[in-house]
Amino acid sequence: MFNVQDIKNIFKEISRLMDSNKEFLCQLDGTLGDGDIGITMSKGFSAIKEASLKDKEQDIGSLVFSYGMIMAEKAPSTMGTLLASAFLKAGNQFKGKQQLSFNDFVIFIETMIQGIKERGKAQFGDKTILDSFIPALESLKNSAEKKENILQSIQKAHNSAEKGMKNTINLKSRKGRAARYLEDSIGKQDPGATVGALFFEGILQYVSKKEI
Repeated sequence: MFNVQDIKNIFKEISRLMDSNKEFLCQLDGTLGDGDIGITMSKGFSAIKEASLKDKEQDIGSLVFSYGMIMAEKAPSTMGTLLASAFLKAGNQFKGKQQLSFNDFVIFIETMIQGIKERGKAQFGDKTILDSFIPALESLKNSAEKKENILQSIQKAHNSAEKGMKNTINLKSRKGRAARYLEDSIGKQDPGATVGALFFEGILQYVSKKEI
């Protein structure tokens, strides 16, 4: 399904989306946080993209682990740290792998979520990136059980991530700086969940262009 070059290209798509949505993300974050999430995400994923152009790594796990190191260095922020933890954990899990099957990919996303949970101590419903990632994971698991094709599976996962993102509008922030707003956070879309939805949009953009 996915080889090393596919992973590099997926992250290239994600980088493009983070860059084009930089101002929107900052606007969302300005109502709940420091207002810089768009800048840090654009910077972090851009650094990953640039490193990918030079990297000759043929091991998916080692590649993604290196992405975690880059994100930690170039995007030292709450979201940067959470994603760095996700990439480090998933990368470590898949060291030695040159190909990811669809089932591997499901485990890859699940491992990323574990990394985020361990670092951020958040759960589904806390108004975080998990509120887009977890619905996407559940959708992927459902598609795996039904043996749906890759494009359909990723489309459904992206739709679930977007639905989860939109559902954060009705939630109260319970983690990070946004938690200080308490009831005032209700009615505002979570920027972290938006980053999560954009992550899956990047995967979909790539899969839509390439028959895997």
